[in-house]
Amino acid sequence: MSLTIASVNVNGIRAATKIRNENNPGMLAWLADTPADVVLMQEVRATVDQARAALAPALEKGWHLAVAPAETPGAKGRAGVGILSRTPLNDVTFGIPSFEDAGRFIAATLSDGTRVGSLYLPSGSADTPKQDEKYRFLDEFEPLLEQWAGEYPDMVIGGDWNICHRREDLKNWKTNRKKSGFLPHERAFMDAVFGCFPDEQPQDADVKADAVWAGAVEYVSEGRREANGSPKWFDVARRLHPEDAPYTWWTFRGQAFNNDAGWRIDVQAATANMLERAERTWVDKAPTVEQRWSDHSPLLVEYRQMLNTVQGRSTLTSTCDVNHRERSAASDRHP
Repeated sequence: MSLTIASVNVNGIRAATKIRNENNPGMLAWLADTPADVVLMQEVRATVDQARAALAPALEKGWHLAVAPAETPGAKGRAGVGILSRTPLNDVTFGIPSFEDAGRFIAATLSDGTRVGSLYLPSGSADTPKQDEKYRFLDEFEPLLEQWAGEYPDMVIGGDWNICHRREDLKNWKTNRKKSGFLPHERAFMDAVFGCFPDEQPQDADVKADAVWAGAVEYVSEGRREANGSPKWFDVARRLHPEDAPYTWWTFRGQAFNNDAGWRIDVQAATANMLERAERTWVDKAPTVEQRWSDHSPLLVEYRQMLNTVQGRSTLTSTCDVNHRERSAASDRHP
């Protein structure tokens, strides 16, 4: 048996579930066909009642739903995260410190004990207060990741991280170096969480070292992030496809989708135990732009149900300067 987890920014659950035409029946048709056992949703943009109404046909068929709407002043109708599961959700928690009602994070435990979280990291906007919000969130979120890795050996946090870690994560990286989502300090956060696999050293380390580690307008972040030599969280798609992990987001503007000018900003972050269970990953990309029900495509990972561990911890190790033999072993294990 296996556990398949999907993560998708729905770009508004009420819009996503609409039937647009005979060739685009929307998210509900996708839910009817997907092999996913769990769907981690971001940018729900709805109250609990509105989300339940939009997803009513799926709930009638047995799906279980938990939603953390955005309720902070000025945020209603934006953000919002949720979890759909084919089995009941237990121990549901909402938000993180300083962002309790922002609709940015929700977590729950599945019937098999696996802990899942849905993350919608602020998108930010360079040189504006929105970027300050993003920096604040990163500073609050990073220590929680350390805490959760210890509390929940089998955990997956899937979502819209709104950061491209490596140059390979977006098609036009040179023209986006000064834009939110690919700024040096944002990428350094990803280094601190995931290390620099598959690189020997972090990409563009000199640029990150020269960056001013401060908020765009008011917020000042303390310290400078370094690449994690012994990460506790792993970017599953990157681990299974070191050099060609697929894009997940294409702007609706222009011909980005048709030209595959995408960004890989949706990530399933897994603990070491869960990475050992990861069998395969793929992006469920619509065949044509007319058949899209969101500007993001679902990212799916199939995990084995059972895992061999030592004292409750995975035997997998990973460092930033992983050697060639370790890389080859990882490639053999996850073709």
